Amino acid sequence: MSESRALVRELLTQMSETIDGLLALSDDDLDCDTEHGCAMNGGVRRLLVHNAEHDRMHAGAISSARFEVRALQESELAQLLRGWLRERVELAGQLLLAPDAVLDAQAAGDDWSVRQHVEHVLYVEKDSIAQALSDVAKAKARA
Repeated sequence: MSESRALVRELLTQMSETIDGLLALSDDDLDCDTEHGCAMNGGVRRLLVHNAEHDRMHAGAISSARFEVRALQESELAQLLRGWLRERVELAGQLLLAPDAVLDAQAAGDDWSVRQHVEHVLYVEKDSIAQALSDVAKAKARA
């Protein structure tokens, strides 16, 4: 595994662990003071705002560095995966702090529950990508 790929995995794994820890908080806890300097003399809310802005700032710096060394993210695969990752984060974000009862809820006119939508997404991802990877491997073996 390349170092860049390992860093992607570390970023995603750590964010999952961080979210797990933060989900123990309540909205009232956002007003709690924190001594961490990144909160800029504010509470937990300001720290979370800072951290989101901090990620955005560093993503911009990384994009600029890639530009400077003429290593733009031109790969269509990278762009497709980046877009898919954004959509998956949005989907997972919809479930944050949702009571479990929501998992059995259905939107008006929808035949599927929230749980069924998630199970479907997970199944289609695993099934479709396994098939695609297998098909690519077979095509490469024939070539």
